[in-house]
Amino acid sequence: MYRGYATKEVSFKFRGKLFGFALSQGLFSSADIDTGTRFLLKVFSKTLDPLPPPKKVLDAGCGIGVIGICAAASADCVVRCQDRDELARGFTEYNARRNGVPAERLSAHTEPLLGGNPQDRWDIILSNIPAKTGKPVLEDFVRRSAGLLNPSGRVFMVAVNPLADFFRSVIETPIYEETGSGHTVFVYGPSEKRTEPVQTGPHFLEKYPAYRRRRGEYMMEKTAYTLDSVYGAADFDAPGGAAQAGAKLMRRLPIAFPPDPAVLVYEPGQGHFPAWFAARLHREAEYTLAGRNVLALEASRFNLRQSPQVKTLSIVDLETHRDALIREKGYDFIAAFPSAVPQTDRLTAHWDGLEALLASEGVALLGFPSAEAERFDRKKPKGFTRLGDAKKNGFRALAYWKNPPNPIP
Repeated sequence: MYRGYATKEVSFKFRGKLFGFALSQGLFSSADIDTGTRFLLKVFSKTLDPLPPPKKVLDAGCGIGVIGICAAASADCVVRCQDRDELARGFTEYNARRNGVPAERLSAHTEPLLGGNPQDRWDIILSNIPAKTGKPVLEDFVRRSAGLLNPSGRVFMVAVNPLADFFRSVIETPIYEETGSGHTVFVYGPSEKRTEPVQTGPHFLEKYPAYRRRRGEYMMEKTAYTLDSVYGAADFDAPGGAAQAGAKLMRRLPIAFPPDPAVLVYEPGQGHFPAWFAARLHREAEYTLAGRNVLALEASRFNLRQSPQVKTLSIVDLETHRDALIREKGYDFIAAFPSAVPQTDRLTAHWDGLEALLASEGVALLGFPSAEAERFDRKKPKGFTRLGDAKKNGFRALAYWKNPPNPIP
């Protein structure tokens, strides 16, 4: 499990078996197993005995893994768990092993809803569907999940009651429905309709058009850029305060990058900062985009599609996954926009990651809420010189030079 992110442990009983789960304040349902998951498993349990036992099960949007782990422990099946968040994938994997579910019975993946091999067919698809995903994505999920079932397969989906009428309007093969005080569980069967992503190009938004939210023209610090936003990631209507503070500070930095710098952007969101950086400074840079949310990474990669070298890595933070990020000469520039996880302190870990990943004489820029920025700056280790800071809308960006060759005037 990723060090420093677990904030609570809870027990949960399903079909007479007691499970234990580690929770995190950085993931959904951080206080206890949520009521939607409990309700879905209650309905699912009713069907396990009369139906033929499932062999292949998909847990779509797994969170910490409760649904998939309970399914794997209660039926002789193989379960694939998927979530857009790398931290969720890690917690699912950890919780599976601590509950005695081996890797050959349950695997966890960082991917969008119904990602993976589109040719796979499932006996059961289980989902506590994210309510804020966006209706185009929700409708796409219903359509494609029905087409990914085996002939006798079933989808079990729980949704908050305000979305119940919407789902009733888009489910074409309903089998059963049960409504509780706050949630409704929908059970529906297979469809013969096309289920594969629309293969219109090499980029994520061309393969999964339901995730596209809008295309907009934006301006930061007198530089214009175009950005396509997606459902499932923040800052879809405007750049956030951290990105704006970072762009404001970049204009002041008294340094020059090499002609083709190696650039790492951690937690790029929809891609406002890297798209702005490419438009203003270095379209030809070698870009690495890293962060927890695979949807945000894919949006950012799409928004850098004019740049020749862009790769993405699903990571939790710069310290936890520094071995995956490391490059021989280090990065010439790192821009990081970490999100604080309540009841944890990862500020020292951020510094450890910067020390390992930044090239000598490289520059790091970090954006935080103002109070968090002050705490981060106080932990600055030897070997880093602060270049400056900028504030915007309650956020603060800080820039540091690693091993500067000469004192800064």
